[in-house]
Amino acid sequence: MRPGPTARAALVLASFLVLFVLVDRLSSPGRADRGTAGATGPRATTTTRAQTSTAETTAPSTTAPSTTAAPTTATTTAPTGSTLRPARGVKVQVLNGAYVAGVATRVAGRVRRAGYDVVAANTALVTPVSRVYYTPGHRADAEAFRRRFPGFREVDPAPPSLSREVDLHAVIGRDYPGI
Repeated sequence: MRPGPTARAALVLASFLVLFVLVDRLSSPGRADRGTAGATGPRATTTTRAQTSTAETTAPSTTAPSTTAAPTTATTTAPTGSTLRPARGVKVQVLNGAYVAGVATRVAGRVRRAGYDVVAANTALVTPVSRVYYTPGHRADAEAFRRRFPGFREVDPAPPSLSREVDLHAVIGRDYPGI
């Protein structure tokens, strides 16, 4: 007896899921990079300098207190592209954990247009909550991503099963708006 189209589709989907998990686990580098020392490294310093220089260039040159006022306004108003950490150079994998056809591709397009380097749009295990997982040294990138895309409600460190060669793993859950 031959399986019907639904059974064949389920078998193909299960095969791809197993393949994805195996490739992800095999492509992960050693686990020695789990530490959080990179979170306070040069990237954090660069962000601070970029925010300070932005505040200085937008404020009149005759007022010295403008650099003190800039962080206060940035925390009380909605974030803009100039107050967030830059998207350029941040590698993102978009994962569809909502099991809604095409949602990973649509979201990946939005993420790419925001300036991120989208390296993949794949399927993940079903998850109720949309979240961004970050690899060591990329927490600030994850927070900026979440502010740009508020549908991702949580930010967490990446579990060991996710590749360390990708900076952020954006997992679309069933709660993602508009799906």
